Amino acid sequence: MSGRFTEQQAIKTRLSQIDQVESRMLKELQAEREALLQRLEDLESGKSREHQPVRRPKENVHELREVAVAYLKERKEPARAVEIQAFVEQATGKRISNMSSFMKALEPEYDRVERLGRGLYIYRYGIE
Repeated sequence: MSGRFTEQQAIKTRLSQIDQVESRMLKELQAEREALLQRLEDLESGKSREHQPVRRPKENVHELREVAVAYLKERKEPARAVEIQAFVEQATGKRISNMSSFMKALEPEYDRVERLGRGLYIYRYGIE
């Protein structure tokens, strides 16, 4: 009977995770829609953004960074960048085009994340 309870809990947990992902994806799609509508409006009104770089919303990048840090915390041992990338992409459904840049930008924000060598990262618990 305890096996069934465990399976029920696992199913409930997974359903909760799916709800969270659905909610996050809906927010991201709404933000993208708003950005596209704004850009379309700019183009139709003759405004030019040729000299302005197109950037992803900061909140999306922050979410990806949090997932990467959570993965490193969970592992408690060094992880290769490709492993972190695969986990983050699978968990969020978003692609990281340049993992090296992604991790370089992440390190100053999360001082416990440390680069050990080429493509190898760890979350240090002992740093205060």
